[in-house]
Amino acid sequence: MKHKILLAVDAGGTKTEYCIKFLSDGKVSRYLYGGSNYKSVGLEATQANLIESFLEICRKENIRPSEVQRAVFGISGCDSEQDIQVYNQMISRTGLHDKRISLYNDCELAFQATTDAPGLCVVAGTGSNCMAFQVDKPIERAGGWGAFLSDGGSGYWIARYILEEMLLFSDGIGSNRAIYEKIACHFHIKNQLDIAACFTALSVSEIASVARVILDCAKDGDTYAQEVLHLAHVQLWNLAIALVKRMKYKQDEVLDVVLNGSLFRNTWFLENFWQGLVRQIENPLRQHLVATNTTENAMRMAHKLYDIENKQT
Repeated sequence: MKHKILLAVDAGGTKTEYCIKFLSDGKVSRYLYGGSNYKSVGLEATQANLIESFLEICRKENIRPSEVQRAVFGISGCDSEQDIQVYNQMISRTGLHDKRISLYNDCELAFQATTDAPGLCVVAGTGSNCMAFQVDKPIERAGGWGAFLSDGGSGYWIARYILEEMLLFSDGIGSNRAIYEKIACHFHIKNQLDIAACFTALSVSEIASVARVILDCAKDGDTYAQEVLHLAHVQLWNLAIALVKRMKYKQDEVLDVVLNGSLFRNTWFLENFWQGLVRQIENPLRQHLVATNTTENAMRMAHKLYDIENKQT
């Protein structure tokens, strides 16, 4: 065997990022391709970005799939046994060793790459999701069922809430707010009559991008932005509280809470979310803010699994 390699993959709806690490010298290579969430981009595009792209990387790096010691895939929207089966069938065609492949939902990956203790993972980015973990118990989940029917408290949810209010204002309903001018600047809207045409053509990711504007306004003291973010906190708190009740943790058991996603990078959002969570959950909580992305989480997990395997042998 010429090389020993770890492979980490972020298989998302808009991009597929590969990270390859050579264990001999620590060299790291990264590659970026199109989305590989088959629910978003379809099976054909997913196969191209998971199978063909990996084989192309192997040719560029002059490596063989059999040299990969651990491959960890963090997959957005991998929520069911059917999803796992679809991805397993695809990835099996890459030539990677079946027993060296691990598939994770991105929320599960963030938690398990961070801690082995019981606890929760709360993801709040474009979408949202919450999972609960306990030794020798199945993982429990709440939320994260997609932007249109779920994902409460996410960047998309926050932005949509305010865009709906702004759209009503453009129709003569409700009052004007200072934040509307900043959102208009964000989308380069110069005329109030253009609001509807702009907003109704936006994609989920374009809508979610407004969350950054809202977070900045809240941090600067905009009370309306703060009120909407409080409603988002309530959505996320409810998910976490529901899971704690379902898991039936011991009352004095310390729970690790892993926070992941772009919203938690805003200090105002993070601090107010955490204070409210601590008030509402009786168990002692220990915060882990994960500043890394899914690819980095996957690489940490690949190292962890590789080390465990080597210790056993």
